[in-house]
Amino acid sequence: MDFSQAFQNIQGAVVNVLALNAQNTPVSSGSGVIIGNGSLVLTCAHCIIPNTTTIARFSGANNGQIATVLFQDQQSDIALLQFQQPIGSPATIRSSSSVLIGHEAFVVGFPNNIDKITALSANIAGFEPDNGFELIRLDASVNHGNSGGPLFNASGELVGIVNAKHGSLSNFLQQIQSAQPGAMVSIGGIDPVKAIQQLISEMQRNLNLGIGYAIPTDHIGTLNNQVQGLIQP
Repeated sequence: MDFSQAFQNIQGAVVNVLALNAQNTPVSSGSGVIIGNGSLVLTCAHCIIPNTTTIARFSGANNGQIATVLFQDQQSDIALLQFQQPIGSPATIRSSSSVLIGHEAFVVGFPNNIDKITALSANIAGFEPDNGFELIRLDASVNHGNSGGPLFNASGELVGIVNAKHGSLSNFLQQIQSAQPGAMVSIGGIDPVKAIQQLISEMQRNLNLGIGYAIPTDHIGTLNNQVQGLIQP
């Protein structure tokens, strides 16, 4: 799949969404896409961290623009950020009803704390029921940091917002993760339960089965009238 021309057209619409603590140190990194008149950014609700400052910055930039959270829906995992003035070129939003299994697509964002824009080829692999609507399943290597980033069709039109990757923990690992540290005798000053929990956390963040999920634009439009008015048929 060659999406190089489409990427050139939309790369200025994708931003790195950061949550900064009181010391201006990033505590979370995700992605977002500029829409509307250029002063709005769609991202995931879980990228918005309480008691932090949310900023959006472009690929390779050291500084960013401070955002106001205009809308946030935890159940659907969607947030809309607003800036005092346009910060970039907006993406065109296409109705997700046009998305079919087998369609070519691509994901753009800032995975694994990479501060340079990253594009991943994808194919629409299916749909997954979730809270009364269907997530778009895609066969892209979605990682931590891709959350909130755009899913574009082959023409470079926004059809979804990436919010999760596939790879759940087994019941056995979940039981260990919920165990209380100190329940076992430490070995060489290391608490085995705590060490295993840290290992599981790393596995959960970095395990990648090459399957991700995106929230379809049509569902996002039902949540927010500003987005709905921008969706092209």
